[in-house]
Amino acid sequence: MNNVILVYSDDFKKLDFGPGHPMRGDRYQKAMDEFRKINLLDKLKIEKPESVKDDLITLFHTPDYVNKVREVSNSGRGTYGDEVPAVKGIYDIILLSVSASITAANYVTDKDYNVGINICGGWHHAFENRGRGFCVFNDVAIVANYLLKRKKLNRIMIIDYDAHHGDGTQRAFYDNPEVFTISFHQDPTTLYPFRTGYENEIGEGEGLGFNKNFPLPQFCTDTEFIAKFNQVTELIQDFKPEILILQMGVDGSRECQISNMQLTDGSYDHVSKTIVNLQKEINFKIIALGGGGFVHPMLGKNWGVQINNFIDRR
Repeated sequence: MNNVILVYSDDFKKLDFGPGHPMRGDRYQKAMDEFRKINLLDKLKIEKPESVKDDLITLFHTPDYVNKVREVSNSGRGTYGDEVPAVKGIYDIILLSVSASITAANYVTDKDYNVGINICGGWHHAFENRGRGFCVFNDVAIVANYLLKRKKLNRIMIIDYDAHHGDGTQRAFYDNPEVFTISFHQDPTTLYPFRTGYENEIGEGEGLGFNKNFPLPQFCTDTEFIAKFNQVTELIQDFKPEILILQMGVDGSRECQISNMQLTDGSYDHVSKTIVNLQKEINFKIIALGGGGFVHPMLGKNWGVQINNFIDRR
């Protein structure tokens, strides 16, 4: 059995914030086109998301916020939060995105799969009570809580290498020792979200020591990124996660001008090979969620490099 699954729906194209916005509905289809060019889809099991009830959203988000999103989605008026346009009908497609991440989680916890992938995921900026930075619902936090509360796991690690700090995810687990959150991102004095992502943010209370940030220079190269990323090896070996959730944003690419980072596919190749080698050693499962990246064909190529390593290095 192929033990890597991609959860995908053509309806992901409905996740579109309108002309002039980086978040356009064709980004996932264009990524899939790149996957086809390298014969990646022939190596994967592909399944549609299982429909999940919207009560799963409240595993992280407040009921009041969920109701607000539903109301704004129905009317197309108002706001979900910062930097999130009021798109009419967005509720159903965001719920589909979360459903795809939950489906990926179910495949790695309940079936014989080592890696579950949802490229329409990784919404790491949303807080429990508001949307932020293109993100309405934080599927990273929802899935981690789902694993803790519904699947009764107790060692989840989240590694986020999007160019932007995963502030919503950090906030979700800042005092929780069961979830070790790690973020590699451009120096937050120079890039959104600006207020968080610094080295002195290490968790609090029982979660002290279970949050780690690796801010990178504004024009970070592969050499600088890889040197920092290599520090995760010891962190993973010490924590021994049962599940590793990846937010595999590729907007640190030198081709994606939403950040100033200067990474190539060599960085993403190194990340995924490192993770797979550690998976063999420690025997954790992987849930890989999309994240940033807004130019083509770079997006599909850099996601494809990572997914190909998940498959070929079994």
